[in-house]
Amino acid sequence: MTRTLIKNGTIITAVEQYKGDVLVEEETIAVIGTSLDIPADKVIDASGKYVLPGGIDVHTHMDMPFGGATSADDFETGTRAAAFGGTT
Repeated sequence: MTRTLIKNGTIITAVEQYKGDVLVEEETIAVIGTSLDIPADKVIDASGKYVLPGGIDVHTHMDMPFGGATSADDFETGTRAAAFGGTT
């Protein structure tokens, strides 16, 4: 199992904001907390950065023409990306 520990970031959740850490196992958020001391394959220092575990952008543009171009995702590919855990 691959573990990534994101340390010292400003954690933003639906209900609070605090300095903390996020442990990701494979592609799943396993633990959110403060001063986590858990062995990990990779450690990322997020000091001075925001960490939004499980964030979803509620305002998206899919299959939308704008300024002579069209957004890269259509409804099928955008929905598929969201279903696989992507931030849409």
